[in-house]
Amino acid sequence: MTIPLTFDWLTLSWMRTRAALWWRARSPVRHWLIALLLGVLSGCVPVARFEETQSVAQVEMEARRRSEQQAQQLEAENAQLKAQIQQKSEAVQEREERLSQAELDSTTQGKQRQDAEGMVEQLRGELQRASGHLQVFHDEKQKLQAELGTEVERSKENARVTRDLSLALAEPISVGTYTLDAAPQGVVLRVPRSDVLSTDGAVKTEAAALLDAVAKVLSLHKTTKLRVEDSSAPGDALAAARVVQALTERAVGGERFDPLLPDAAAAQPTDEPEILFGFSAS
Repeated sequence: MTIPLTFDWLTLSWMRTRAALWWRARSPVRHWLIALLLGVLSGCVPVARFEETQSVAQVEMEARRRSEQQAQQLEAENAQLKAQIQQKSEAVQEREERLSQAELDSTTQGKQRQDAEGMVEQLRGELQRASGHLQVFHDEKQKLQAELGTEVERSKENARVTRDLSLALAEPISVGTYTLDAAPQGVVLRVPRSDVLSTDGAVKTEAAALLDAVAKVLSLHKTTKLRVEDSSAPGDALAAARVVQALTERAVGGERFDPLLPDAAAAQPTDEPEILFGFSAS
């Protein structure tokens, strides 16, 4: 039994499948053309062979469809994996950038902290120096205030000494026989030498009132000291020793006398010799 040659869709599919298989097997083109011509020129095909061929074609088509479906699934999975890998790579890169930025920030903060610590140490040093300067200034201020207070008290004491001398020796001072002058350290009473000492250096009896007044002023002002000087022999303590002795006899203690000034020895004798009584508040 034979059937006529037909060109339905199954035959065409079978021919396309066979042609594809041969092409994949890299068969020469002339083999494919010969097979095609043989298929066309064949006048009839057995029914069993046709059904077998049709079944094989269907199986191959189903296998091809599944292969294509698996290939598409694999391609989708591959694309998904690539996307996941890209995301992971981007995440890793972002993390590395964050770590690098964190390290940079840490380094910067460390340097800034070191700079800040150095600045703090410098400020501490400056503060200590400023504190030292303030302490020195405070000490000097206290010293100056103390000295100022002392000078004020000394000035007041010298003023009181001047007042008491002026009252005790009002007549000879008023007529100009005695001179009462201000000095850097106090008050100086100038008395002619001839009113105190004789030519042989002895203390005159007429000088008793003067010596009593000087002793009284010293008794009133306990912090005031006296320096006695003979202008006829500047810097010579022996020249005024008898006057000092006469005052000692009037209860003026030896601690109340100041030594002669260092520059007194360089002074020249005056034309009119005087006995100088220098009062200074201590």
